[in-house]
Amino acid sequence: MFKDFAHRHSPCTVNGEPDIVILSRDTKATTIIGKEYMYNGLFSSKSPVKQGDIVQNDVQFLVQTLRPTTEKDKYCSLIKTNALIEVQRYQQAYDANDNPVGDAEFKSVAADVVCFAQYVTAQLRQQEPGLLPSTVFVLQMQTTVDVKRPEETSTAIPDRIVMGEKTYQVDAVDRKKYPNLLHVQLSEDRR
Repeated sequence: MFKDFAHRHSPCTVNGEPDIVILSRDTKATTIIGKEYMYNGLFSSKSPVKQGDIVQNDVQFLVQTLRPTTEKDKYCSLIKTNALIEVQRYQQAYDANDNPVGDAEFKSVAADVVCFAQYVTAQLRQQEPGLLPSTVFVLQMQTTVDVKRPEETSTAIPDRIVMGEKTYQVDAVDRKKYPNLLHVQLSEDRR
């Protein structure tokens, strides 16, 4: 089927590697999020695309799902990225003898991370009952991003996300909800 629509092929990159995709809007969308951010992508059977990859043409997308068609083409659900974030971790510097040097502070562990950010509304809370009461944003990003759950950090202080020059505290990191993507819940940073 992919080759039958050569007139709709668009050049793109998959994790920086050249590829070709047929992009279309998600036609069943009834919400603004669905209409603006949800896309379908059809890749050839030879494409290296997989769940969690970044697809880029004039905008960037995260691959949420991938299903092979009857002709072995790769049919994907894509979500358009809308945020660039930085992940920071509270860390202490040590000298060669493992003595603390200076005060502990937040240091960048990942910068210029593309992701999809969604503000949490009452409607979203009804659709996703697993959201924490304090969550103000949810993010989707690649699993290669070094962001930790609060209980995984070496200090009692959770990671934080800098988004739009504002800081948010990482409250939960779900590694199972979307294959090869992280689902991160953020609350207001109180530090």
